Amino acid sequence: MGEPYEEFKASKIVGNGSWAITGLFILGALTLLYLARDMVLPVVVALILALVFLPFVRAMKKIFIPAPFGAAIVVLALLSLFLFGTYLLAEPASSWLHRAPQVLNEINRKVYRITGSVKEVATATAQVQEMTIQMTSGDDKNENNTGGNVIKEKPQEVTMQTPPLAGVVFNYVKEFAVTAISMLVLLYFLLASGDMFLRKTIAATPRFSDKMRAINIAQQVEADVSTYLLTVTMINVILGSAVSLLMYLLGVPNPLLWGVMAGIFNFIPYFGGIVSFSILAIVGLLTFDELWRALSLPGTFLILTVVEGYLITPLIVGRRMNLNPVVIVFAVLFWGWMWGVPGALLAVPILVMLKVLSDRVESLNVFGEFLGS
Repeated sequence: MGEPYEEFKASKIVGNGSWAITGLFILGALTLLYLARDMVLPVVVALILALVFLPFVRAMKKIFIPAPFGAAIVVLALLSLFLFGTYLLAEPASSWLHRAPQVLNEINRKVYRITGSVKEVATATAQVQEMTIQMTSGDDKNENNTGGNVIKEKPQEVTMQTPPLAGVVFNYVKEFAVTAISMLVLLYFLLASGDMFLRKTIAATPRFSDKMRAINIAQQVEADVSTYLLTVTMINVILGSAVSLLMYLLGVPNPLLWGVMAGIFNFIPYFGGIVSFSILAIVGLLTFDELWRALSLPGTFLILTVVEGYLITPLIVGRRMNLNPVVIVFAVLFWGWMWGVPGALLAVPILVMLKVLSDRVESLNVFGEFLGS
């Protein structure tokens, strides 16, 4: 009896130790991803974009365009699209940024006028001032009665200096430019190398069954991620175009700006729609004096997002790529905390990659079942 018990006890200790080592490894990897996000983020974006555009490079290779030239065409097309969009949106975006300090005052003024709260606020302020005067006069009478000489020091005013909005935006733009250049350079080499990394992985795999499994996993990940991202991008372009047309018909300035904003934020499930709805509500309050016209902007946008989220996207994407909504929310919150807005945008593509890997690797099937809806 003692020998089997000792073997069971030893195996249990080894199992607990392996779980502890795995947990420490995951914790260390997440810590590294957080601390090295400036270096890791361009790599992750380049890898995901490489999965999307590798089929295009292969297609150009079939018509006798070498992979390096095909990669250059893709990178230059992305760069040209980004520069053209920046040129179109820079002026309206900068004008709204310059107006930012006055936006809050304008919103408060209109909200108070619409709700009729100005009178209530003024009455409450007058009551507070009257109570303050009464308390001060009572303190003065008590001091005179006791005959004490009290020297009242004037309270020191503390002013907090905040960095100008233009400086904050410039810092963000500078960081984004460095990240974008690094990402594009890495994307070019990934596309130009083609299937080199897959071939090296297959060559390093000893057994034939493992080679076939590696090929199947790589092809499945590339197909699913590229199909998903291209489909969602098409849907978001249509949504952004509909929002731009809506803004134009309602007479809102800079309709293209709000359409691009809605299309980009829609890559972030759930939270992106909330942010766009809130921004459009503010734009409506700033643009129109009538309450019904101000609320027509976020109201119509809400109808568009409901149709897109509950009808168009499930119909086009299908059940095959559906993910657990709770897992999606957790992933957006987690990667948003790790890497900010870019992390929130990359949360779903990362989940798609993990889902495909979990479905194709037998030891990870349980994890894949948990990720699925």
